[in-house]
Amino acid sequence: MHDLQEQGTRLISWCKEQALPFWANNGVDPKGGFYEDLAMDGSPNVNAVRRVRVQARQCYVYAHAADLGWFPGAHTVANHGWNYLTSKGLQGGEYIANKTFTGCAHLLNSDGSIHDASRHTYAQAFLLLASSWRFRAFNDSEGLECLNNTTDFLNTHLKANNEGWIEGIPNSLPRRQNPHMHLFEAFLAAYESTSDAQYLQLADTIFTLFTDKFFDISTNTLIEYFDTQWNPDQAIGHLTEPGHMMEWCWLIYWYARISKKDVTHFAEKLYHTGTTLGTNSHTKLIINEINIAGESTNSASRLWPQTEYVKANIARARAGKQGAEVLAANMINQIFRYYLDLPVKGGWYDQRDEFGELTSDTMPSSTFYHIFCMTAEIDQYFKQK
Repeated sequence: MHDLQEQGTRLISWCKEQALPFWANNGVDPKGGFYEDLAMDGSPNVNAVRRVRVQARQCYVYAHAADLGWFPGAHTVANHGWNYLTSKGLQGGEYIANKTFTGCAHLLNSDGSIHDASRHTYAQAFLLLASSWRFRAFNDSEGLECLNNTTDFLNTHLKANNEGWIEGIPNSLPRRQNPHMHLFEAFLAAYESTSDAQYLQLADTIFTLFTDKFFDISTNTLIEYFDTQWNPDQAIGHLTEPGHMMEWCWLIYWYARISKKDVTHFAEKLYHTGTTLGTNSHTKLIINEINIAGESTNSASRLWPQTEYVKANIARARAGKQGAEVLAANMINQIFRYYLDLPVKGGWYDQRDEFGELTSDTMPSSTFYHIFCMTAEIDQYFKQK
């Protein structure tokens, strides 16, 4: 059994003293933006194609870090990323009719040119998140403008005619809960940043979609993949990710606090199903994927689901759930053991197999969003106790 005060303080110190400086130094491309990933020695993969949503995630991390006062150079790094995100990242979209703002692209080449100009709803969710925190941390009018413009773009060009949003432009199948989950997060963040009621209303619509379509009442699991009519996809609709169940648990508790709605029983059902069916008995880590019948379909464990487990338990602890603090503390210890204890201080291992053996050979930049959000949630919990 581990103590949350001890383990949480350990994690916050690691983030402040190691991770934020390391990624500001090694993860920032001097020519613009952030590298997609690093080698295990900390050197950048300079030629990798870049996901625009990862650029937005890193903008979020350093804006939030600046807001907390955790890293002296955070504002500079946030500005560097924001300038790239809102110039190179917004390229393309000429094919979208009746446009004033066309959202962000999907992929960029390492030189900043367009690799894939399609507009993914998933990417727009992180543009919203980055914009919200840009405004919240720096009172930046451009952040607020980008937040409003992206919301208008989503509602004008990506809204589906039967609940929710389509996958993107051009549209594709299967429909997924995942972009909606991140829109839910972004709208909650936008509401906290702006107090604009439209964002809470948008979150309401997504929560209704969760209860109507994503949550499977017969198994207390999360349906991930759908056809055009929101029926589970025939090929892969039986697959689900325990990490996403943890993420929804955290989000539902957050939504309940803001909306004052009594909905946390959904969070508890997802939490208990996800941990019961999705925990590796050997490593005690959350595994990548199961089917809704409870069988493991991918027994490896990436780092990010572990961070979502911690966030879920911090949310549960805030709501007074007995034992949640210890569960969070135990997982933080496991995260250090399996993912953060490496020669390059401030870096991470990305994945372990079902036996706990390392299987990854790069450090994805995208993971910092998960780690930082977990750490900030712990810090907020400590401050509110």
